Amino acid sequence: MGLITSAGVGSGIDIESIIRAILEAERAPKEASLQRNSSRVDSTLSAIGQLSSALSTLDDALTNLNSLEDFRLRSAVSSDEEFLTATANAQTSTGNFNVEVSTIAQGSRLESAASLFTEVTDTVGQGILTFTAGTDTFDITVGATDSLETIRDNINNSGENFGVNANIINSANGPILVYTSSITGDGNTLTISNDNSSLDNISTAGMSTTQNAASATAIIDGITVTSDSNTFTDAIQDLSFTVVKVTEANSPITLSVDVDKEGVKETLNSFIGAFNDFQTISQRLGASSESSSGQLAGDITLRLLSRQVFTTIQDSVSGLTGDFTSLNSLGITFDDTGKLQLDEDSIDSVLNTNFDAISNVFASPTGVSIKLQDLIANYVGSGSILDVRESSLTSQQRQLEDDRLRFEFRMTQIETQLRNKFSAMDTLVAQFNNTSSFLSQQLANLPNNQSNN
Repeated sequence: MGLITSAGVGSGIDIESIIRAILEAERAPKEASLQRNSSRVDSTLSAIGQLSSALSTLDDALTNLNSLEDFRLRSAVSSDEEFLTATANAQTSTGNFNVEVSTIAQGSRLESAASLFTEVTDTVGQGILTFTAGTDTFDITVGATDSLETIRDNINNSGENFGVNANIINSANGPILVYTSSITGDGNTLTISNDNSSLDNISTAGMSTTQNAASATAIIDGITVTSDSNTFTDAIQDLSFTVVKVTEANSPITLSVDVDKEGVKETLNSFIGAFNDFQTISQRLGASSESSSGQLAGDITLRLLSRQVFTTIQDSVSGLTGDFTSLNSLGITFDDTGKLQLDEDSIDSVLNTNFDAISNVFASPTGVSIKLQDLIANYVGSGSILDVRESSLTSQQRQLEDDRLRFEFRMTQIETQLRNKFSAMDTLVAQFNNTSSFLSQQLANLPNNQSNN
């Protein structure tokens, strides 16, 4: 039988309000409990996620500080990049070099003879053109009906083209076909051969070479070096530089190679920024005061993590001796709020006088970066402390949702029971009322009652 949703119709009693009050009294404490627990779990899960993310960011910053090679990068600076630019690596020796740029590497250029063609639609012949520059080569098939314009397009659109560009210049004497090759270096001038003499006019045999391929030459501290391209690789061992423009006579460019001090400072500042972001989040999550509390106030995991991180950063690195054995000795210290700060004068002094001290403090086997990353690995990643914590909280979320569904089902059952009971009562009261009315009418019709009237 369906539920009566207008209870009390028969009896005249406001049964609907009674049922609603009973259900609300039954629901309120359990619903409040579920809401409290759900909010607590959601809040804690969010906090763990924030903490995990901050640790991952810190770990990423430490990755650039966990290898001695990270601190051995070199910077190569050109006194005038209009003439040359340079790139060094960790193996490049420091020093200064005077570089004169004598010639710039160039590709080759060929032009067809004037007055050979009257229109770009002229045909040339048929056969195969073979383009060669150094060790590179590709073929183009020329059909009997292919025009000068079609040949140009077929060359430029060839998937095997190694760097040949074909153009047509419309001179006063008619179209001129021009080939340019991007292949540079002495001996790499473009040549075009064919298998049919009808194509000689657009091959090397019938064209003029207006520019030969050439190598770049430079003079480094009086020593002449050459390169097929404008980039010199290992002309100076472990250093690459690219020439852009020929220098004036007796006006060399100074190329300076030094340890990459600015790069190291930038990496240190990235680490400090990542740590301070972690510290801001952990302090906010763990805050505990009369006015407000963080989502992880009093949480033992957060307290332990914060203490371990602080100790790792604050302590001296075991195995190191001398003046530089800790971050503090390098000029990286804690301020009054627990954040890290970098003393520019101190770090500049270390960079200029004992560059390797920085790498030893961070990247030696017991260095700060190594120990911090080992510590973070315990808290972040599959099977880590925070990962297990997140899994547990996620399970609690699912359990609370199941509890809520069971509670709603139970409340539906209680409502059904109440409505059935009150429906029966309502029917019974209605029957009593009907009986009472009937009896009253019967009594009113008795003879004695009529005679009295």
